[in-house]
Amino acid sequence: MDNPAITELNALLKGEEMAIHAYDRFINDVEDIDAKNQLKKFQSDHKKHSEILAKRIADLGGQPQHGTGTAGMMASVKGMMEELKGRSTAEILKDAYDGEDKGIAAAEEVVKGDLDSESSRIVNQILTEDHAHLREMAKLINKYEES
Repeated sequence: MDNPAITELNALLKGEEMAIHAYDRFINDVEDIDAKNQLKKFQSDHKKHSEILAKRIADLGGQPQHGTGTAGMMASVKGMMEELKGRSTAEILKDAYDGEDKGIAAAEEVVKGDLDSESSRIVNQILTEDHAHLREMAKLINKYEES
């Protein structure tokens, strides 16, 4: 019998891996060293989240499904096209904010699904950290829009 929690956690894992790849692009595009360092911290958090989710999936007897899938490939192609635009630090941070916000919305839908209490606790901890990313990014966006 399939464990619905494994399916839900694998969906979250895919989202975390999409975030990691998106942050690669943001880090590469942004020139400001402070913004670059903050984006690296956010990416590091997503890498940690990915490892935690993969471990939980394995603990439940599942196989972590690594990779971003078709949606991730399409986002990557879109990102490569946007790289050519020469965007400002504020614009790059706004893109990162939008991506983080969409990821949170998707994860919050998963929390409503079939998760055991430990998996739910893990996902809620990840969401807490992701919401902190949004708050920090909002501050950064304001800083770079004012400069």
